[in-house]
Amino acid sequence: MDIEAPVNKEKKSNKIAMIIAALLFATAGILGWQLLEQQTLVKEERSEKGEIKAELSQLLAEYQEVTTDNEGLRQQLDEKIADIEEMLVDIEKLEKLKIEQRWLMTKYKRENHSLRRILKVYLHELDSMGKKIIVLVDEKTAVEGSLTKEKEKSDALTREKEDLTGKVALGSQFKLYQMVTKGIRIRGGGKEKEESRARRVEKIKVCFTVAANALTKPGERDFYIRVADEKGNVFPKGGDSTNVFISEGKELAYSGRRSLNFQNVAEDICVYFKKSGFKPGRYSVDIFADGITVGETSIVLE
Repeated sequence: MDIEAPVNKEKKSNKIAMIIAALLFATAGILGWQLLEQQTLVKEERSEKGEIKAELSQLLAEYQEVTTDNEGLRQQLDEKIADIEEMLVDIEKLEKLKIEQRWLMTKYKRENHSLRRILKVYLHELDSMGKKIIVLVDEKTAVEGSLTKEKEKSDALTREKEDLTGKVALGSQFKLYQMVTKGIRIRGGGKEKEESRARRVEKIKVCFTVAANALTKPGERDFYIRVADEKGNVFPKGGDSTNVFISEGKELAYSGRRSLNFQNVAEDICVYFKKSGFKPGRYSVDIFADGITVGETSIVLE
């Protein structure tokens, strides 16, 4: 009996040791598996963090490339750019502190997808706005083209009107024909005698026919003559230089004047210039009416 007791006790102790060893081995295996799993998880989180950081950086670049003159859309884009930059700063902080925040990475991943969808919406809006702008530009170009054509038509009509007005004005001017200029000497009884010798001439007589013209406004008209010598010196009526009329905005001295009540029919008219001491030579005569030159003639006195 005394020999069997120690043997049983030893066997019992061996069993306990084996159980403890088995438990320790199992615990070590579990801890090793947990450590390996934890390391794998850390690697996955770090890899995911790098992917999210790269995606956010790419997304930031895409947002920054978008250009628009629309102030409202520009403000929204700037806000999203600020959000992305803030997320990148947070990731940088976590990397420096070696902190693993899986929930934060998951959140940023969702926000990355959301921001990308928003970017697509913005780009679609910009594309639509661009198409609208193109349409508006085309419409503006078409309107400007129409306005240009209308202006060209208006200018053409204006030119035609001015041309017609000019033709009417030109057509309404007095037309003279059968202009005759003579030197006159007064005989007894006031009878006129044609004279070509300068020392005997007392007057220069200018006669002409005013042509009929339906375009000319009827009424009282003054016809003026300006007699000048070969040097261009004009002889004013009665030697008085205050005897003037207006021609093209200027005052011109006249040598003789005759009024006519023109009624659109042909009229014969004579205008005289009286002067003592005519000298031999050529005398030019310009005839005016309505402020413009309507005829020219001349006479040579011997």
